[in-house]
Amino acid sequence: MPVFAAINVELEENIDDEVDNTREIHIDEALKRFQTALKLHSLGPRHYAEASEAYSSLFESDIFGYPDSATEFERAELQTDPRHLPLDLSFAQSLDASQADIDGSGSSLPQALYLSYKNHGQFELDGIRHQAKIAGPDAGSVFEQKETREKAYKALYDFSAALDHDPSDAELWRRAARVAAFLQSARTSRYCLEAAIELDDDPAVEEVEPPSLAEGFAGEQLKDHLETLMDDVALTHPIMAPYTQRSMPTQLKKYIDPIPFLPNPTKELAVPQPTPVSGDQQDVRPVLKPTETSWADLGMAIVHSVVANGLAACAVSIELPDISETPEPIQQTLVERLKPNALEDAEAPGGEEDPSRTISPGVRMEFPEETKTEAATIPENSKTERSGSLSRKRSQSTAGLNDGDIEEVVEKRSKRTRRRETAAEESVDTQTLFAAQLEPYQAADKNLFQTARNMAENLGVTDRAAMDRLGELVELSAFDNRTARITGAAMTDLRDSLVSFEEDTARILLSKKEASSFSFASFLEHSQPASQHKSDTPIFDESKGLRGFAHKVNAGWIGITDVAFEWVREVSLSYLDYRWSDTMKISVVQVISHLDEDIFTRMQHELQRWQCAPDPDRTLQDVARMVQVLFELHLDVYERITNPNSAVDFSIRVETKGRLGRWFSFAARMSREIPVASDKALTVRFLWAAVFHVTITEGASRDHVLQCWQSLRDSLSTDYEGIILRLPNNAILPEISTQAADREISKLTTMDFFLGLFQDNLNDPVSVIDSLEPVLNPNSVYSTAAGSQSPPMDSPITDGQLEPTSSECPKAPVQDAQPIMVNASQGLRDLWKFLLGASTELRLFLWTRLGDAYYAIKYTTKKFSCNLRSIEMIVDDFERDPYISLPIEERRALSMKMLKFLDDILIQSLSLARDDSSAFDIFDEDHLKSSIAALMKLSSILHTAFMFEDEVRVGMTSAPTGNSTFSSFLNKLREMQVRNWSLLYKFLKTGISQNKSMFSNPETDLADYLAAAHQVLGLRKCCKASDKIFLEMMREELLKQNLVDNWEDYLGQVLYDLYGLKLGVGIWEVQDHGCPSEKLERRNTVALVDKISVLANRMPMKDLLKSDLKTTIEHMQQAIGQTKSNQQTIHNLRHFTEYLKKPIHPLRLYQALRGKVTIDAVAVNTPDSSLAKHGWFFRLGMIAFCKFKGVDLNRRQTPGALDDLRMGATFLRQQLQFTPDRWDAWFRLAECFDYELDESVLWTADKMNKERAELVKFQRSAIHCYALALSHSWKALPQADDETMEAIHELYHKFGMRMYASSREPFAMEPFQHSDQERFFIQNNMGAGTFKKIVHKQMQDYKVWKYAANLFRRAMKIKPKEWKNSYMLAKCVWKMYQKSPDALDESDRKSQPTLKDVIDALEISIGAVVALPKPRHGQDPILEPHYKIVSIIHKLVLRSDLGLQEAADTLQRQPYAIKDGQHVEMTEPEDWEPYVIQALTHLREKDKSNWQHRIAIRHARILFDESEDPSQLQAMAASGVLQKTMFTKTMVMNIWKCDAERPGRHHVYTEQYVRFMVKLLVRLKDRTNFEPLLRRLRKKGADFYHFNDLWQTCVLAYLRLIRQGFDIEPVLDDVYKNMSPDEFEIIASRINEWSISGEDGSEKHPAFSALKEAIELKKLNSGLMKASPIDDLINDAYTALYLEVGNSLPGPSPQSIIQDRKRERQAAIQIDGTGDSKPNPFGNILNPQSEQNSGTEGPGVAPAKETEGVTSRSRRAIVRRPDILRKAEQAVTRALEGPAKSAREKSVRASVSSGKTRNSGSQTPTVDGKAGGVDEDDVEMKNGDAHDGGSSAASSVRDEAEDRDDRFDADDESDLSDVPDEDLLDEDEQAQLMFPNLLPRHAVSDSGEEEHQEEEEADDEDEDHDGEEAEEIGGEDDMEDDGDEEVHEHDEEHDSEQQEEDEELEEEEDDEGADDTRDEVIVGVNTIVRIPPLVEEMEE
Repeated sequence: MPVFAAINVELEENIDDEVDNTREIHIDEALKRFQTALKLHSLGPRHYAEASEAYSSLFESDIFGYPDSATEFERAELQTDPRHLPLDLSFAQSLDASQADIDGSGSSLPQALYLSYKNHGQFELDGIRHQAKIAGPDAGSVFEQKETREKAYKALYDFSAALDHDPSDAELWRRAARVAAFLQSARTSRYCLEAAIELDDDPAVEEVEPPSLAEGFAGEQLKDHLETLMDDVALTHPIMAPYTQRSMPTQLKKYIDPIPFLPNPTKELAVPQPTPVSGDQQDVRPVLKPTETSWADLGMAIVHSVVANGLAACAVSIELPDISETPEPIQQTLVERLKPNALEDAEAPGGEEDPSRTISPGVRMEFPEETKTEAATIPENSKTERSGSLSRKRSQSTAGLNDGDIEEVVEKRSKRTRRRETAAEESVDTQTLFAAQLEPYQAADKNLFQTARNMAENLGVTDRAAMDRLGELVELSAFDNRTARITGAAMTDLRDSLVSFEEDTARILLSKKEASSFSFASFLEHSQPASQHKSDTPIFDESKGLRGFAHKVNAGWIGITDVAFEWVREVSLSYLDYRWSDTMKISVVQVISHLDEDIFTRMQHELQRWQCAPDPDRTLQDVARMVQVLFELHLDVYERITNPNSAVDFSIRVETKGRLGRWFSFAARMSREIPVASDKALTVRFLWAAVFHVTITEGASRDHVLQCWQSLRDSLSTDYEGIILRLPNNAILPEISTQAADREISKLTTMDFFLGLFQDNLNDPVSVIDSLEPVLNPNSVYSTAAGSQSPPMDSPITDGQLEPTSSECPKAPVQDAQPIMVNASQGLRDLWKFLLGASTELRLFLWTRLGDAYYAIKYTTKKFSCNLRSIEMIVDDFERDPYISLPIEERRALSMKMLKFLDDILIQSLSLARDDSSAFDIFDEDHLKSSIAALMKLSSILHTAFMFEDEVRVGMTSAPTGNSTFSSFLNKLREMQVRNWSLLYKFLKTGISQNKSMFSNPETDLADYLAAAHQVLGLRKCCKASDKIFLEMMREELLKQNLVDNWEDYLGQVLYDLYGLKLGVGIWEVQDHGCPSEKLERRNTVALVDKISVLANRMPMKDLLKSDLKTTIEHMQQAIGQTKSNQQTIHNLRHFTEYLKKPIHPLRLYQALRGKVTIDAVAVNTPDSSLAKHGWFFRLGMIAFCKFKGVDLNRRQTPGALDDLRMGATFLRQQLQFTPDRWDAWFRLAECFDYELDESVLWTADKMNKERAELVKFQRSAIHCYALALSHSWKALPQADDETMEAIHELYHKFGMRMYASSREPFAMEPFQHSDQERFFIQNNMGAGTFKKIVHKQMQDYKVWKYAANLFRRAMKIKPKEWKNSYMLAKCVWKMYQKSPDALDESDRKSQPTLKDVIDALEISIGAVVALPKPRHGQDPILEPHYKIVSIIHKLVLRSDLGLQEAADTLQRQPYAIKDGQHVEMTEPEDWEPYVIQALTHLREKDKSNWQHRIAIRHARILFDESEDPSQLQAMAASGVLQKTMFTKTMVMNIWKCDAERPGRHHVYTEQYVRFMVKLLVRLKDRTNFEPLLRRLRKKGADFYHFNDLWQTCVLAYLRLIRQGFDIEPVLDDVYKNMSPDEFEIIASRINEWSISGEDGSEKHPAFSALKEAIELKKLNSGLMKASPIDDLINDAYTALYLEVGNSLPGPSPQSIIQDRKRERQAAIQIDGTGDSKPNPFGNILNPQSEQNSGTEGPGVAPAKETEGVTSRSRRAIVRRPDILRKAEQAVTRALEGPAKSAREKSVRASVSSGKTRNSGSQTPTVDGKAGGVDEDDVEMKNGDAHDGGSSAASSVRDEAEDRDDRFDADDESDLSDVPDEDLLDEDEQAQLMFPNLLPRHAVSDSGEEEHQEEEEADDEDEDHDGEEAEEIGGEDDMEDDGDEEVHEHDEEHDSEQQEEDEELEEEEDDEGADDTRDEVIVGVNTIVRIPPLVEEMEE
């Protein structure tokens, strides 16, 4: 019962997870093993052992264990019980179905099994063959061995298993049959053969064709086998009809046996028994064993037998190779079914299908007459389908398979069979697809040939053949199968050469060897017409009748001589009707030569018995014909061995001559005996041979020979008229006819001429010309009436121009001169007649000899003419009868040879046509027309290859082969066609130049021809052929043409093919023609500059930068390379550079307005001058400049790279070196300087603050360039177009902008100031002295504004709607109006603008803005002019230049007036500011993006007037306005650069705004906002103009606010004057504790708060400004804190603590004197002077010498200003740090801080009096104990540790700098170091710099504050006297007691951790570097 399954549950189908691909993996693994075995198998016998192992591994694969891998027989054996046989054997038991094919691997598994079994069986057979080959003569014993038969059984089993998986392999059936035959199983062999031909049980099938060659072979084998068995019934089966009614060609029969090395015992029914022979036949006959079944091999076997055995009298036998016995000599071949793509090849040239198809190229298809029609009409798919099931003997029902499986089983066919049967089903309408693919090629061909045809017709070319060829190609362009429709002989030959490609034929054309020199012997050979008049005679079948001949010989008793005679008789029957092969001809000659005597004797015997024959007349004629054949053959042999090229021995010649004479006599006798009328052909043959015999006879006079030929010719024309005989097997007598006789006569008559021509001593070119010119070109030679001829003239001589130049020809009147053809001698006429029938090579040699003679005398144009005559001759010969009448095979070879001649001539001719300008000088109209016609016909011939390639390319046909020879052959044809089209263009161009009236636009017609040819070649990827010669020529020609419209379309494709350049213009898109780009050379590039410049000038620069033309220009510049400098260019460049550095002369600026400013330069004439003439460098400069300019400065987010800008300036300078008067180059160079200046000031204010000299240089250079451009632009104004006027407007505007910008901040008129440039002048009193003065007056700001206003006015005339011109004009007018008249001269005061001028200018600018189109949605309107008029009107009101009401009326009539422009009454001055503020607010509302920051600042300035004493309320209102618009809550200033804002002006505004904001904050006393403003200002220093001054102003203002806020008064008296440092230290330590504890409101103490802010400000300052004001505040605040808090803090008195320290120090000194101390092991390294030297020792300080009791004198220590500052910083730092850390943390920090001082090698005594190596832990222990006791000493020690901690805990929360973690090491890390207290190098370096900075600050403080002392660099505590009255002076006379007391104080300071000494560490030998406090390091 089935398992329950829910029907309402849908299972998810996941096929990917269910499919098992194990089978596929096993199959792939088996195929890999199969490939390995097959590879080893193919390597040969040496690898058979490895291959056997590989096959064994293959059969161990998993696939061979599958159930469906078993064969049918194996499965049947498994299912059948052998004990119970079925009752009816016809019904076999059912078989189990094989495993279902789920994963789709069923299609590959049978294939893998089939290949494995098949190849393994073949491997076994190869092993048998190898063993037999090794055995040699004993091979028969190998086949009888048991091992061999076992291998054969294995092979048979493997074949059967393979056939079980694929029964459609007919070849494998044949092999299985052959192996079965070897195993003597005739039944199995017959079964396999029957299966191979797929014999069907259906008797209704009348005839079944064999579908393949293998089945055909199997049929022949089966037929032989059935004939052996005499099974006539089986032979009558319909499937055997093709084999019984037809025979297989001999060429195929040798392939019938698939395994020829195995014996075949089944060929005979039984072992042949020896037949009894008579006693006289007991001797064994000599056997003739030809290697092949051919008459030729049999003849050579006869010769070899005679040579080896002599003429033995015994009989011989012939043993031929195995061939089939045919009762009738009927040749039949099996018809191979035509493939679909071969149908077109089956069509004859006329379009009819040829029914005789060949299986191989050398086999003809022949049918009996009754079957030809039937075979011709058999449809392609007429073959009935045959079942591909298990075998022909089994049906599906018998096999036990279900009927439903029949359909699948039937489909189990081989791939070949399936492709053949389903070809019709899968075929689609491919003709439409082919037509679509061919359409571009056909259109291009039609255009080209039609263009060439039209041009030729216009030139008057009347050659009908040429026109017809072009017309034919034009018509063929409409058909798809063009190659099948061509009709010309040369075209069809070339097509056939491509379709049926033969390498030997192709190598004739591809041969690179030069033709051998043409000698007289070559002339005699080529004068023979044999190679040109062979008829299309069928080839002799060398096996035809040979079996019957051999049977007749073997049946009788015939000796070797009789066999030879009979052989000659049989062969002679085919002498006239068939063409022998070369092997056959050699065999015949060998037989008749070696057995000549016996054959001659036998012929005489035959002649004697002719009367006894049944038919005497016929017998006599047979004898006569045979004798004539032998005579002609001997004549042929004799002529060959006696020609000049023969190297045969003289004895052989004599012997051959004797044989020839004997046969000549015999033939003459026969000609007399037979009647003439019986066989005229035989008579004519004898006469011809006799005359030829006379001709080659030595000693015969030429006259006699000539008379014989003439007599023979007369006889042929009268008695034997119309007889034309062809002897295909005789080289010297190929044709017998009247025409042949005429040729022989011509050869004899012209012998002297050619003999003289080939003489070696004829080296005089003039003699050659005189000899050949009348013969080859008689139309160009004239002669006098006397008959003498003149050499060829330079040009055709017409009536009235005759001037004979030959020295032999006397001067005669013109009327006496006639063409040479009129008065030619008979010898000359004979020469002409001879050349008409001469070979092409001979006539080509003559033309070549004539051309070489002309070339020798430097007459190249005549040489060119001879080359073209040669081309005309060869092309004409393609259409002449000698070529057309040749057999196809010979004609193909001849066509290749003629194409080879043409290729060589085309190369020479094209070279002359391109390189020699006089090549066409002597070409008359007729010559030109004939040459054009010949070239057009040649192009038609060569175009056949293109059409064939097209069909291969689209898939209509397939290439015959893919080897390199075929590719080279096609490439050669392409090169020839390319050269031919190129040469034809040269002729068409010459013809057009001579007939310009026939063409409306000659250059356009030529360009159209070039474009058409280029398209034809380009589509087929042939442009690169012949080294791109066509492209080079086309490029040169197009560059010369100037009247072609759209020339860029023609040139663009050429440049792309040559160099890969794209022009990016034109209507034609460039195509990929498969041409590899070559390197662009400078010479070719310079030639392109003119055209490329024209294209670039047509295109706007913005479009040029985006087009491909820009890339092309850059590539061209790379090819041109760097311009080479010479003296002229260097002079110009140096002069220009110096000129741009000069100060600006006002006079030159005004002269530039009138165009009178020039610059001195010298003319430059170099190869690069042509480039500059076309503006090449200017164009390059503009491209580079515009690439930089492409991104607007106002819209750029980051600084741009200046490479493009500087490159552009460099190219512009190069242009100016050649053309210094080019205004646009000066203008663009000025722009380059302007943009570089803008880049310098746009992004940062650093250069404005630090490098102003460079900015001045840029401005001066730009102004000079603008002035020169303005001056030279006058020349361009009269003929200026719109583009030029646009550039001139740009010049005016930018020049005005430069002048105005240089006059305002941040440039501040510096470019116009040159007071530093002075020169010496001579005084007026006759050189009494000199004085210095500036070179000329400086230009004032008023004149600068006036000049700029003039430029803006000019710009407005060109573009009145450009609002920036009028806006800038208004600004200039306003600045001039503001200028005080007192500062102006008389002329400027008169022209100073009035108030009306100012208002009018402003209103004009507003009108220009209003006239602009309305801004798009989301865009703000242009507000600059609107704001400017409000601002200026307000200033005019403040100046009292304008009344209130008038001002209000002026503003109210503006577009953006308040209250929609209504009238506003303005009576009181107090009403004005609210009105202006309302107007500004209205404008600011229009500025939605908040770009116009000046509106807000103007509003704030009106509220907070700095000129008055503004109130705090006004400051608050102004601050509120600014914080709403440009300052955030964190005091971040948000303003943006407007589009109309000049570069650099932004930083000026930021400085002004910060200054204004500082004033507001000071007025408001707002420290809260002032501090973030300072921080922002300090971080963004590069954004502010005059930053240092701005920072100092802000800092001082902030300090004043701190003093005011916390009430810190300056300290006038020295509070610490009488205080000791110890006391100060104690009180300072208590203040530190107080600041940490937070008791008594320490955090809120005013002085302490002021101290914190001052110290934070000092950190923020970081040395930017002098810290004296900040230190003053720190000192004053700390002093106030000291006085108010220090004395009131609890603790012991400072004096008691000082006394305790003194006692402890004395006790420590005593311990050091008595105790033992370990010396420092590194003391000598770190301090080599002395271990007792102090670490604080510096240069110039003597070491202490305590042993002598002498101490150095020192002043008394006092409290210094640095000590106060340091303690103040410590207090603030400890307060910020918080409560004290744990003891462990303190010890760590103490070890880091103090350890670096005391333990770094210094031997200064510590607190305990010990050496520097005392452990810090001991110190801490003592400190802790003392603290518990509450002693003062413990307190001081603790304070000291805390002080050390303070140095490393300063302001951890500061955002200015942080201490790197790696600089703080704990004790464990320090202990691991060799020098634990040694600082890193970077720390020491930084410390040194910081210390140096601190010292400088201290020096500054000492200078500002008398009474304070500086700190020395060495870190000593010695105090120097600065001369102040408050500092005690150092006196050398102090007593020693005072010195000791001072030293004790110093030691106390050291013990207390004084910063002066502990800030030092020894880092090297005798090197002391100060380590600054960490707080200062953090500040940095």
